[in-house]
Amino acid sequence: MSRALNRRVFLASSTAVASGVALRTATAAQASTTPRVPDIHVRAAALDDPTEATLTEAVVLMRRGKLTSTTLTEAYLDRIERYDGTYQAYAEVTADAALAAARKADRGQGARGVLRGIPLCVKDNYFTRGVPTRCNSSIFVDFVPDEDATAVARLKAASAIVLGKGQMGPLATTRATKPNGTVTTVNAWTPGDPGVDPGGSSTGPACSVAGRMAASSIGTQTGGSIVLPSNQQNLTGLKPTMGRVSIHGVIPLSFTRDHSGPLARDAMDAALMLQVMAGPDAKDPRTLGLPAVPDLVRAATPVLSRGGRFGCAGPPGSGCRRTSWPRRRSCAPPSWTSWTRFPVSPSSTSPIPPTGPC
Repeated sequence: MSRALNRRVFLASSTAVASGVALRTATAAQASTTPRVPDIHVRAAALDDPTEATLTEAVVLMRRGKLTSTTLTEAYLDRIERYDGTYQAYAEVTADAALAAARKADRGQGARGVLRGIPLCVKDNYFTRGVPTRCNSSIFVDFVPDEDATAVARLKAASAIVLGKGQMGPLATTRATKPNGTVTTVNAWTPGDPGVDPGGSSTGPACSVAGRMAASSIGTQTGGSIVLPSNQQNLTGLKPTMGRVSIHGVIPLSFTRDHSGPLARDAMDAALMLQVMAGPDAKDPRTLGLPAVPDLVRAATPVLSRGGRFGCAGPPGSGCRRTSWPRRRSCAPPSWTSWTRFPVSPSSTSPIPPTGPC
């Protein structure tokens, strides 16, 4: 029996034993809700440079006909080519497939999902059909899955584009290093100093977003590998409730503790990503029997009361006044999209964009 086949057997059996069920090859269940992206204000920086656009801004610009998927994908690939030798955020870049998907989206072919034409980075422990999934380990060096993880399948069903696989800690244990401990992925804010901690094992997905080499990304967390890289690199990371997102097709570190979630630029982007990924999946029993997925995008959309104060758009019992719901504006003012951003002035030789990876 070949080594590649042995790895496949290991993947299938380890997950099956941990979950108490046999893995099936049926198509991944669809997410429970289809989010609607509000027509938010788009910052001037995003108009000047598409890589500066948040995921939500990119969706809005494409909807308005002001941006194409090909333009956005090429802009990210250009930054990857120029700067990823320093960042080392990617373990695999699927440039040809991403450009082909972008051109297809621009021609209006295929499904018209909410993330149509948006390039994303996927942590390298998620199964990606036809693309190597190595988990930064010699155990999986030749492993090429023949199916997508449920979370990846749902993002693709929403018409997102996989730009590449994000580098990670070996088997999701530490920050991204080589198996011998040599540091690879750096903190996007301090690319010249690998001694600055970039966070946990989802280092590559975080760095890809902070370094403006992907619109958003997904990672996994067992002990802190979503929230820590997000905190270290000024992103919004969201570790969902256990079972809210399926981990079918994720190489496990601990089936009872692993979580799948987004590492995004802001709360709206994280809400949109999670809305697409979340929902029950028969292939992951942890996802069954949970309450229905709420409207996370609406919850992340700011509202403005008659008095001009910001509020929230949550359901009854969440602390939001129901009378404020009809007054929710479709376009957030500039202050909403900029108040969490902290511009920096890096040296001219730094690969960080002029406005900083915020």
